[in-house]
Amino acid sequence: MITYVNTVFVSDTNAVVESLDGISASDKGKFVLYDVDNNAYDLTANTQRFKIGMITGKTVKKVDYHTGATTNVPIIKWSNIIQTADIKSLSTLEYKADSEDTIAIDFTNAQEIGAGKLLSQAGKRIIVRLTFKDLPTRYRKWTESYEYVTKDGDTAVTIATGIANLINKQWKRARVNATAAAGVLTLTAMPYDDDDMVDSLNWAEKVRFNANVYYTDPAGEGWESLNKHFPKGLTITKTPGFRYAASAKLVRDREAQGMGYEGILNRGEGTWPIIKPDMNTKLDGQYNALTLEFENMYRSADDLFRKTKQTVEIYVNGAALTTIAGKIKTAMGKNDRVILDEISEDGIADE
Repeated sequence: MITYVNTVFVSDTNAVVESLDGISASDKGKFVLYDVDNNAYDLTANTQRFKIGMITGKTVKKVDYHTGATTNVPIIKWSNIIQTADIKSLSTLEYKADSEDTIAIDFTNAQEIGAGKLLSQAGKRIIVRLTFKDLPTRYRKWTESYEYVTKDGDTAVTIATGIANLINKQWKRARVNATAAAGVLTLTAMPYDDDDMVDSLNWAEKVRFNANVYYTDPAGEGWESLNKHFPKGLTITKTPGFRYAASAKLVRDREAQGMGYEGILNRGEGTWPIIKPDMNTKLDGQYNALTLEFENMYRSADDLFRKTKQTVEIYVNGAALTTIAGKIKTAMGKNDRVILDEISEDGIADE
């Protein structure tokens, strides 16, 4: 995702209103596409500047100081003005479920395992070493090693089961779940156990890890007792987990960080004063996403041409963004510099 944010919209509906007349609290989450120059609530091929807004469902009192009458005016959260000629890219994402890193360690064909083989004898040390790459520990990685000592008559099944039990037993430091079946040890990354709240100071993260296996023979002679050997025939297969760029907790983080551009900084528990609007993200939501990048040009005080890099991010729970994207594309029709990203299943944009 983009590392800078200007405006973030999170909603449960993809509806677009064509007029602000009669707007009420029931219209919360609906979007507004406003043509600034033509004073119209629609985008056409002639649109040169427009704004994107979202109805918040709240109102503010408007006072007519001539008559004293008051009316309730809906509050709309607006983006900055977007110049169609300065749009750089429009990208969309369709929801895909996340998955965790999984590693399968297959002991069944290990040449050191079997009747009369080395690891079927008692006293051999089998170490499964896990290297975690997601911890914010500067340039270092964190490792956890699990040691299984063989017994007489051990097989691939008993070794895989023994290591799985060893990992699961030490649950306080575990960052993976271990299962064993037919001599195959399967390690699955655990999801981050943050406070699972929308109003959170935690940032979304994902466990990433690798695994290695070796054994030593403490009864060996001389240096052989310290040498580390890889069991020949053992296979380690890794299936990387998929992290959807608009999963619920990432959307939560984007919405919270986007508030910083509105001057809302103290927005978490343990800070005072807590001044923030309500968050719209739902942690069980399945969000589709739209990202609009643009670089509006302006003249600086010394009469130089400058550009401000800005974005609008829209996240809608369980609804496609084809209507909004289609209207924006209509306004962008004359822009020959735009990049329309089609996101493939692996999360990489195809140009």
